[in-house]
Amino acid sequence: MKKCKPTLFAFYIAAPLLSLGQQDKSPSFLDQYQMEILLGLTIVVAVVLIIAMFTLVIAMKTILKSQQPAEEKVAVQEKETANKTEFWNTIWNKVNASVPVAKEAAIATDHEYDGIKELDNRLPPWWLYGFYASIVFGVIYLFNFYFLDMPTQQEEFISEMEQAKADVQVYLASLDNLIDENNVVLTTSTLDLDAGKAIFEQNCVVCHAADGGGGVGPNLTDQYWLHGGDMSGIFKTVKYGVPAKGMIAWETQLSPKKMQQVSSYIYMMEGTTPVNPKEPQGEFFERSNTTNEAAVEEDSSEKELSLHESK
Repeated sequence: MKKCKPTLFAFYIAAPLLSLGQQDKSPSFLDQYQMEILLGLTIVVAVVLIIAMFTLVIAMKTILKSQQPAEEKVAVQEKETANKTEFWNTIWNKVNASVPVAKEAAIATDHEYDGIKELDNRLPPWWLYGFYASIVFGVIYLFNFYFLDMPTQQEEFISEMEQAKADVQVYLASLDNLIDENNVVLTTSTLDLDAGKAIFEQNCVVCHAADGGGGVGPNLTDQYWLHGGDMSGIFKTVKYGVPAKGMIAWETQLSPKKMQQVSSYIYMMEGTTPVNPKEPQGEFFERSNTTNEAAVEEDSSEKELSLHESK
């Protein structure tokens, strides 16, 4: 009896914990989806049994064929070949509905030329069915063309050209987003320079004056530049700014295309005469006719015209 006391003592201590764990225990995955799991296992077992039955049948046929005498095998193969040939011959005869040579006397006419007799054969079914199908197609086509609001070929052409133009604009816009200081080129089209002028007047005149003569910022009309006077240098200055001089970086506010437009407008300011020019700042910069500087984009209207002509 004394030996049982530690066991009973442990049971009394663990019993409340066991009951507490049973009360708080949430239903397991198996408890929640018993029926679904059972149904899935049943389907898997059924599929496996069906595959096994088919495999067994194929194996039995193979064994039986291997046990047949050679003569029977040849006979079975010949029978199968004959059945296939007869099947295709039947299909061919139905499609063409040709009269056998032995029965041509029944459809012969009285017309004979140089020993050639004329037969009164019917048109082949494939030809007749094709002719009937063309009639049905013609009726449906005329109904759609005259009574339904279907677009004409000219309207479809115009619609497709408009879609192509929109696709080209999307493509060109995607190219505009790839412009950076490494591949930027001067654009002299009227639309781009006007857009660059509008951007300049909205954002740059406070520091550089409306005519580019300078103020808080340097003069943009002379040949002295603080950060380079080529397209790459101007674009880079506009894009990253000069925080030490108080010029912000415009890459967060202007798209690459807009930065190219305003950079081209600033580029074209060199050599103009402002009203009150500021004294030169920076170093003398002489522009060279490199490929990057000489590359000038076409006018947008000319782009569209050349694209239309190429198509």
